[in-house]
Amino acid sequence: MTAPRSYVGALLRLAGPVALARLGIIGMAISDVVVVGQLAPHELPHQALGWAPTAVFLVAAIGLLQGVQVLAARSLGEGNPQGAGVVLRRGLVLAIVAGAASVGLMWWGGERLFSPFGVEAGLVPLSARVMIVLALSIPLHLMYIAGTYFLEAIKKPAISTIIMWLANVVNLGLNLLWVPQHGAIGSAWATVGARVFLSGALLLWIFLLRDGDKFGVRTLGARGHGYGALLAVGVASAVSQAVEAGAFSGMTVIAGRLGANVVAGYQILLNLMAFVFMIALGMAAATAVLVSEAIGRKTPRDAARAGWTGIGLNEISMIVAAVAIFVFAVPIGHAYTADVQLAALISSLIWICVLILHPDGAQVVAASALRARGDNWFPTFSHILAYAVVMPVLGYWFAEHLHMGVAGLLFAILASSLLSGGVLLLRWWAIADKPSDAGHADDALITGVAEAEVRDARG
Repeated sequence: MTAPRSYVGALLRLAGPVALARLGIIGMAISDVVVVGQLAPHELPHQALGWAPTAVFLVAAIGLLQGVQVLAARSLGEGNPQGAGVVLRRGLVLAIVAGAASVGLMWWGGERLFSPFGVEAGLVPLSARVMIVLALSIPLHLMYIAGTYFLEAIKKPAISTIIMWLANVVNLGLNLLWVPQHGAIGSAWATVGARVFLSGALLLWIFLLRDGDKFGVRTLGARGHGYGALLAVGVASAVSQAVEAGAFSGMTVIAGRLGANVVAGYQILLNLMAFVFMIALGMAAATAVLVSEAIGRKTPRDAARAGWTGIGLNEISMIVAAVAIFVFAVPIGHAYTADVQLAALISSLIWICVLILHPDGAQVVAASALRARGDNWFPTFSHILAYAVVMPVLGYWFAEHLHMGVAGLLFAILASSLLSGGVLLLRWWAIADKPSDAGHADDALITGVAEAEVRDARG
């Protein structure tokens, strides 16, 4: 009798590089928050509110681009590697159009995107100015995402990871240069500058690829999938990601209604949780690959074992992370901001973040395992119910009606994550070892960058 296959080693080997790449995405947000928190702490609320509408536009547009990875990979499978380059070029056109539309809508909206929601009047003008600057970074970041999806499809993900971490260095340097004099506006311009480097360096590297001709990078006139196919993949994802990002941005608006310290504390704690979430995201992507491979071999029991192994390893990772941030709660608070009162608030609420880590990590691993089996819509509806319906209602009730402030917003996230995680784990338990027709990791993997962007937008 053959011994059951162990997936522990394979999961850890896959999860590490993916998590490192996704940590680069959240790294910029951490630099922004820490530098503003230390050098201009009174402007943290403006930074948080400026990101709130920006996040919705950015994540929705990223969803539109998810077809780049799927269709570039499909072109390789069809024996048409030059078609991958065609998909990249069309993806870049979509990135520019979607980015320009986002900039136009945000500039047109201006302060009107804040005032109707009851944000403190004194916070609105500067927050709108931060948003207007951040809007310029959206087309740049979308071009980077299109290039990243292309590189992952042709199995060269290390390139985008290296450039992302170099961009983090650029972002930190520009923050240190501009924040002391210009505050949150300076940080927003640092984001723009870093993303100029990010998109420019990545696209130049792609154009100069040694085997670029093979993949149609420098070849015009090759045949490939059209815009209709790209949008067929991307529209549903754009709606799903925009709903989730919009829900968390709505929570930021609720915080903005309660005052400057509430929105600043909420942003910092969300940023901390987003950083830890990248570990769960790496585990989720690795789990998706191994579950999908097992389904492709028509061995559903192996798929179930891979999924449960990923869920279990993620739980161990979350326990280690939770213990670490709980033990160092006070230093973490002071590392984020020089404001003594705000640092004390952050440190006092980290215990709630510790509780959130477990269900939040479990739900993303379970969702990825389900998508790897072809069960795509159940996780989507679960996320919409938990995060777009339940969470804002609870957030408003706890934070405003019960006067719980930041703690109320965090308890709303905890309740929503428990709901989502519980439902998805029950779904996985019900279907884990049943036969499935799904056999591709690509559709499950493409959620990885988008999930990371949602968390970047949150934090």
